[in-house]
Amino acid sequence: MCSLFCGDIGDGMKDFDGSFSAIIANLFEGNNTKTAFLPCFLVSALIFSYTSADLVLNQTDLVEYVKTDKSWEISFENSIVDNDGDNLTFDFNDIWADGDVKVIDFFLDDISANEGYFVGYIDVKIIPEECNGVDGSEGQCENGIWLSDGGEWECDSVSATLLGDNSSLSGQWFDSGNTLSGSDSDCEPIYLRIVTYPEYYLHENANQTAVNEFQALSPWIVGGWGDGVVSVQVNLDVNSYGGWGPMDDSEEITIQVSVHQFRPSANLISE
Repeated sequence: MCSLFCGDIGDGMKDFDGSFSAIIANLFEGNNTKTAFLPCFLVSALIFSYTSADLVLNQTDLVEYVKTDKSWEISFENSIVDNDGDNLTFDFNDIWADGDVKVIDFFLDDISANEGYFVGYIDVKIIPEECNGVDGSEGQCENGIWLSDGGEWECDSVSATLLGDNSSLSGQWFDSGNTLSGSDSDCEPIYLRIVTYPEYYLHENANQTAVNEFQALSPWIVGGWGDGVVSVQVNLDVNSYGGWGPMDDSEEITIQVSVHQFRPSANLISE
């Protein structure tokens, strides 16, 4: 288009020193130059203005979309870190004598969560000996005491604590969902729990407001939680028999540890 108007504009140009002011002066030196240059300038300015306006509007729409928070539902796929198929992470068994106080350590460095999973919480189950009497005798367990024609045996008193002082376990030690200690004298298991991941609500879905999926998931994809050592302290107080029968001076204790892992996913609810 410019070739129709511009023609030979070099005839009217005078010598110039290369400066911007000299260029402008030479462009408008003669009438022929003005006639050729102005249409080109106006058409170019019009095209540039239209393109710039369209780009600004599109960019404005994009920025508004990106800046707008959206509602997301965060759900969790849960499982237990289990290397041998028994639905447990650790399994420990030992004999405690009367008055024993033992600390059993479970090293989480020996295991690893699945790819894309994070450690949400850790359950510990302490199982004392079942309430029973002499092998082969008949009877029943009532209120933690085995009653039979062979005598009475009371359940031993067992207490257990997840040790937090100077612990290397990275977790939420003050979370309301924790159960850090317990005791029993009825031959029933003791259940302990430590929540390791912050703002993890034990299988419950969560709502999140964010501009995109990555930002919505960001609170639940931080590594480092659930590392260290789970230390379980067990105290045993053996109860003497309440009538006749053999003297009870020990207790078999089983400790089972289940490390629960989760993988989060985000579902867009509304924009």
